[in-house]
Amino acid sequence: MAFVPLDPSALRIGLFIKIEGSWFSHPFPTNSFKIIAAKDLETLQGLKKVKLFVDIDKSDPESSPTTTSEESPPPERSKYFADEEPVAQDAGEESDSSIPSEEEKEEEEKTVLDPMERKLAEHEAFQEYQAHLQEVENQFQEVLQEAKQSVQDVVAGRPRGLRTAQKIVGNLHDLLEGSENSRALLNLIGSNETNDEFFFHATNVASLSMMVGLDLGLSRKDNEKLAVGAFFHDIGELNYSAAELLRKGFMAPGELKKFQQTHPKNGAEMVEKIPNFPYEAVDVIRQHHERLNGSGQPSGKKDAQISTFAKIVMVVDLYDELCHHPDPTRSLSPPAALSYLYVKCKQTLWQDAVVSLIKQLGVYPPGSLVQLSTQKTGIVTSVNFNNRLRPVILVYDEYASSNEPIVLNLAEEDDSLTIIASIAPADLSPQIREALNPRRMISYFPSNSPIEAAVAQ
Repeated sequence: MAFVPLDPSALRIGLFIKIEGSWFSHPFPTNSFKIIAAKDLETLQGLKKVKLFVDIDKSDPESSPTTTSEESPPPERSKYFADEEPVAQDAGEESDSSIPSEEEKEEEEKTVLDPMERKLAEHEAFQEYQAHLQEVENQFQEVLQEAKQSVQDVVAGRPRGLRTAQKIVGNLHDLLEGSENSRALLNLIGSNETNDEFFFHATNVASLSMMVGLDLGLSRKDNEKLAVGAFFHDIGELNYSAAELLRKGFMAPGELKKFQQTHPKNGAEMVEKIPNFPYEAVDVIRQHHERLNGSGQPSGKKDAQISTFAKIVMVVDLYDELCHHPDPTRSLSPPAALSYLYVKCKQTLWQDAVVSLIKQLGVYPPGSLVQLSTQKTGIVTSVNFNNRLRPVILVYDEYASSNEPIVLNLAEEDDSLTIIASIAPADLSPQIREALNPRRMISYFPSNSPIEAAVAQ
């Protein structure tokens, strides 16, 4: 049954209601929900400038023990409609003791207003974030153009390709150290041009590797060498045709093994022709498909034989590939990808780097699609470093105005509002997927810089 108008006098615990009005006209996280607490019922009864609606089919029966006693006969269905006269109470029904004092009224009003003020502040902050996000995205598109030129120059053996890459990673390092920019969500996979996927992947891996390097205590000089290696880690793939690269995610095991044996060697040979190319970065290119137990490619090296920088990049590279498989139906959600690295790769990947990546991205990395305890769906926009289980979420509510995005900082909400599951993009309806627009919300940059996070802990 659809929503029907509800008279405020008919409010009770167990009703599934919808509030029609501005998101800032009430203190609740969303505009539609089931009433489960007496304090919520009291708040609803005191709301002004809103219209209330109820969905009877989604509501608990009125004879439920949580709402009425078994002896009380259920009221007629008509009482839920706003155009019906409310049932009058006897004047003596309410005792003087139940009438709130002026102090209680003031405290109740303060309780209602404070959450709304917080919602308004969060909304304004989100609008500022949107504007800053656009600015950062414009800058990032410029970085991508530089990345293309850098790779083309290195493939051609031109030294300026290395200088351009060093400039790019220097800018990324500055970005990670700047708290204002590191709060922005970088749209690292937002292009619809498949020819750009190589460069998005390269920049993603370089950015994430640098985040891990910062967390593990690398100096700026070493971290930039790490990022150069991460940026060029797959450059040997450019010896393959575009058609062959499109098949990379669908290769049979034997073909994939040969591919992983060949392109690291090709890449290392390519960059070694560039004067002063850091040997640490060459090791990353040659070893990023090796594994700690010797099962990797191309040389079957084991733990101590693999460089620290390569150990970092192999973790980040696999994470990015798990999240962004060429076949979207085979892509893992960010939480699932992190779980896979932590649980399934203990023998093959450096766990210090895995734990650091989880630490930086949070249990629910930016871009994670999640289901809340209210049964609402949302997308994580940034991580709270002091409480990684309580990120900032953009919530989908079909009854909310598109001009008033619902933004919840779970760290500021009641503990009863929690994330209960992560969701794969393929499991969303087209309507919700379009509203949350996951590809444009994906980000690897949390709400604080890694340096600020280290200080806060």
